[in-house]
Amino acid sequence: MTPISFGITGSVSASVSTPKALAIFFVNSSFGRRRDIEQFLDQLFTEREAQPRTVKDIKVLFGSIMDLAVQDGLIAVNPVKEATINKNLATKYTKAKDKTDDFFSYREAQEFLSVTEEHPLYELFFLTLFFGLRREEVLGLRWSCISFKDKQFSINHTVTKGTAVNRLNATKTASSARIYPLNDEQISMLRHLKDKENANRKLFGSAYQDNDYIFKHEDGSLYYPDYPTKAFGKIIKAHPELPQGITFHGLRSSCVSILVHEGFDVKRIQKWVGHADIETALKIYAKVKDKEAKQEILDGMHGIIKPKSYD
Repeated sequence: MTPISFGITGSVSASVSTPKALAIFFVNSSFGRRRDIEQFLDQLFTEREAQPRTVKDIKVLFGSIMDLAVQDGLIAVNPVKEATINKNLATKYTKAKDKTDDFFSYREAQEFLSVTEEHPLYELFFLTLFFGLRREEVLGLRWSCISFKDKQFSINHTVTKGTAVNRLNATKTASSARIYPLNDEQISMLRHLKDKENANRKLFGSAYQDNDYIFKHEDGSLYYPDYPTKAFGKIIKAHPELPQGITFHGLRSSCVSILVHEGFDVKRIQKWVGHADIETALKIYAKVKDKEAKQEILDGMHGIIKPKSYD
């Protein structure tokens, strides 16, 4: 385990990796003052160039550790609760990244599905890409949202992560609540998932955690929201032929990219993916058209001006 340098009092090594040991370490290191906490959070920005979300997560973890110190009588008050994240540093070190920047072309999307056919999350990836779902929407899919008789499913429940995992009968915006049709192949896919769930229920017996969610671990325990994101990232790194800048959210943008390629108009695309406004769809539309136009020019010029043979 690589030590975490705090700059003020030393470093934390594997010998103090348990929550209680960490609490004792921080207290003994005079890390019980608000200004020490804030100085440490500042250093995450200035020395490690951490993103605001990372700093926030560390502060939450820090607060939990110091709560233990209060419970054990090591300190009277948790100093983390009063500490604040420097807004100026948070703004300075926020990476300005347009979520529409990275997405699969229709060929790249086909390649991605091909290399993930045997992956445990294949069906989750497929539905996310095909319907342009947000992460919180695909994780929020429940069997009660599926109508095998009517061949459709509804988006009306989400799973999000803040300081805790939230499971809500609500969507991001009013336009995000939507109903999708299902074709026969997708019905077969969902029936396969249901059969697998039933088999796992028998396999784990009383240890199985019963719930209505479609995507979960074999024992029925629910995925943590970051689970598919991290799994997706590992797949991308393992396949350099795929765009390396794409994130799990890029599957949603890739749906828009494919629909643009297939000639659907922007308004219909907006309704399909549940965008609150047309701006995001227009951004991706423009990028796809620009990329395809350049490819057409490349192909056209190649037929007119060719380099010598290097074979």
